[in-house]
Amino acid sequence: ENKSLLQLQPDTVYLTTSSAGGGLQILVIGLTLFDSAGSGERAAFGAGGVILDTLAIDDKRSSLEQMQVMHLLHPDIILMCGGIDSGAVSSLLRMGEILQLADPSPKFGEKRHIPLIFAGNTSAQPYISGLFQERFDLYLVPNLRPSMTEENLTPAREKIHKLFMDNVMEQAPGYNYLKGLVADDIIPTPLGVIKALQLLSEKINQNIMSVDIGGATTDIFSNILGSYFRTVSANYGMSYSIANVFKDAGYEMISRWLPASLPEDYIRDYIANKMLYPTFVPESSYQIIIEQAIVREALRLSRKQHLEMNFKKRELGFLDKLAKNRQDLEKITQAFYFEQELDKKEFHMYDINLMIGAGGAISHAADPKQALVMVLDGLEPEGITEIWRDRHFISPHLGKLSSVQETLASRLLMESCYEKLGMILRPVSNRWKPDQPVMDIQMSSNGQQEDIRIMTGDFIYLNNGKKDERKIKIDLKKGFYLNSEHQQYEFHTDLPILVDARISPDFSSEQQVLNLFDTEEAIPSVEDTFRILLPDRLVRIGKQLLEIKLPYPGEILVEAGETVSPETVIGRNIYDPPRIYVLTLFDKTYLKLTPENLPSSLLIREGEEVKYGQHIVEVGSRRLLDEIQFQHFFYESPVRGRIEKINIESGTIILREIQDYSTRPVKVDVAKRLNIEPRLLPRYMKKITGDFVYAGEPLASRLFDGKHPRVVSAPGTGTIREINTVTGLVTIKYDKQPFEMKTGVSGIIKLVNQGISALVEYEGTQIQGRIGFGSISWGELSYIETATLKDIDAAGKILVVNGTVDLDFLKRAQQKKAGGVIASSLNNRQLVEFIGTEIGVALTGNEDIPFPIILTEGFGNFTMNGQYQQILQAHNGKWCYLNGHTQIRAGVVRPVIIIQE
Repeated sequence: ENKSLLQLQPDTVYLTTSSAGGGLQILVIGLTLFDSAGSGERAAFGAGGVILDTLAIDDKRSSLEQMQVMHLLHPDIILMCGGIDSGAVSSLLRMGEILQLADPSPKFGEKRHIPLIFAGNTSAQPYISGLFQERFDLYLVPNLRPSMTEENLTPAREKIHKLFMDNVMEQAPGYNYLKGLVADDIIPTPLGVIKALQLLSEKINQNIMSVDIGGATTDIFSNILGSYFRTVSANYGMSYSIANVFKDAGYEMISRWLPASLPEDYIRDYIANKMLYPTFVPESSYQIIIEQAIVREALRLSRKQHLEMNFKKRELGFLDKLAKNRQDLEKITQAFYFEQELDKKEFHMYDINLMIGAGGAISHAADPKQALVMVLDGLEPEGITEIWRDRHFISPHLGKLSSVQETLASRLLMESCYEKLGMILRPVSNRWKPDQPVMDIQMSSNGQQEDIRIMTGDFIYLNNGKKDERKIKIDLKKGFYLNSEHQQYEFHTDLPILVDARISPDFSSEQQVLNLFDTEEAIPSVEDTFRILLPDRLVRIGKQLLEIKLPYPGEILVEAGETVSPETVIGRNIYDPPRIYVLTLFDKTYLKLTPENLPSSLLIREGEEVKYGQHIVEVGSRRLLDEIQFQHFFYESPVRGRIEKINIESGTIILREIQDYSTRPVKVDVAKRLNIEPRLLPRYMKKITGDFVYAGEPLASRLFDGKHPRVVSAPGTGTIREINTVTGLVTIKYDKQPFEMKTGVSGIIKLVNQGISALVEYEGTQIQGRIGFGSISWGELSYIETATLKDIDAAGKILVVNGTVDLDFLKRAQQKKAGGVIASSLNNRQLVEFIGTEIGVALTGNEDIPFPIILTEGFGNFTMNGQYQQILQAHNGKWCYLNGHTQIRAGVVRPVIIIQE
């Protein structure tokens, strides 16, 4: 904003790199969670994306719930994938139709369309273009999964990278002005790190793995066998993403790096509060211990992702088995390989000679030994590995400098950037039994010699305070390896050596040997730690606006100027989202259709409405001879709908369902149509009683002559109410209740967006919580002095507690059918038990809980902010509206409390 601060001297060269500014937020849409959506996630993660959500046909959410999620999120980019090349397209178009109807909004209001990358079945590209080219910035790239056994992530990753720089970073405040100041192109910070690694590899010609852990993401870089790789674990970081590290690693894995004296509740509450207050810098030993435990697990999880995304695992081949060492080693350690043109290259973890740690927690660790063990425990080196750290995290800047001053950048990299922390000796073996001899080490320096026997379980730090070069000889015992070549080693080094022969690495062994922390100091309370960071509260009083929006187009039932109450129904979706049908005519071989005879065989036109069972294609004439010789064929519409598109070249018709479902029962004589006895009906049914079916969906089938199927389809949409084995009739009835959106507040309709939303002007007081869970609720506000519900009528009320609530309180509130809970704080462990899952990435509001919960302070045992306490107490008995939706990262959204007279 103050551009005068950026005026440069005439002889100053200004260079810069650009970070993600809170994360590149991506919504992934696939067909199946395991296959296409999984590939989509790997492509998004590999490109540095923060995955807001992953939607798929089999994700166990209804179409309505998926649309609500799409409406709630505001992604930077949408990545859609699914289907193998030349495969079916109908399911893809179904997911596309849901996305089109949901019509999600971009993060930045001034941006008209969200970039959408389609990386699915290439045969579906024409149809996807028809669906999306007007509503999204559509980009078509090669399929992520061209076949069931192939995965091609690179084109999608590259497109995400380009869109990030072109679309996302361009939105950053002041970015365009900055572009006018720089002496060379702005590059992404990770690219600067890769350029620095390239400089380093020219100096030392070794296999390198480097890590940079930040507040939101963890980047892993590697230079292996001359090729460079990079992945971003977008949800593993030390502040915004710290709770997601905890979720994915699990308490047991985190706690092994912590002293036994730290209670679980303290650990959980500290981590959850660090997510809420990401700028907090730990001060006490125990706070630093917790954060360094998180670092270890974030590195371990990120390393795993890096290897899975960039490399494949190889089975031991026949020729490899001829080599004794290779045969023994490959039984206990995994080989990785990657394809580079026609040359297959492979490596093992023990082939990585150097590991480099960077990021605040590592670069600024007060004791270099702390940084050393974080890299050791997180990246899990094998064999003989040097450990360095980027002590000021200037490697990306020097990488950028190398584009204009390579010699200077290279010198600064070695002299001012990297600090050598030590050398790790970590043998590999399958003989990790207690008290087994592992190796003998002989150290010689200045005419003195020391012999050390290493046993399983040992963790030994061989310091070299004088930094004199020592001669090291190693003699490995049978069954233990440092690489696949030798059992004896001899080298010189002036670095400290850390020998790790532990069977189960943990904090106690490291603390005992390295004396990393003062564990005698008192443990500071979570409340004292974070209370000083509580911000000034945002309170709005007076006339304000609230948008009520349907998850997909439906009916808006109010008009501008109309007065509404909380229970007024603003709009409704009578049915589930309409289905889209792709009719592939050339697949119906009995029709004998071709691009030449299809136009003359069509009985319908684009835009025309058709009935269920209506003939839409007719092949041959109605002459008696054609009928006798079976030269006359027709094809029926499977549903009542509208013809959206006819593609003559591919022989496809896109048909959109018209939703005028009857609530009257529809009966189908399935037994008669299959020519079977009614008692045999269950044997041929594809559905059972209680299943929901759509018009045109197969109900039952039977093979005639062993090869000709006869299929009976549902004539209408609804639930199968009865399969009668006496009459042979199947009864279908549409009995789903409409989805209704109510106002929740009293006010006046200011604006109506027909079929989509309404804007309500209300008068009241709005305050924000720190984090919320659950969706929307409203009711009478009931202020409670203590966290007890004894003799309190809580039904439908919004309960306010000036203090901490616990799990028992929440369960009692559920039993009493409360409408919502506002409290200052809650223990994280008890919250997790109530909502049924760890918080993970703090994108909340969809939890399946009986009422929304809003915390005004955080996790632990806080008292409520005085201003909030006064407002809530003063409005006891007034009308209260809650929305628990919270988003901590990039585009922060806080839960909302609205109080009306």
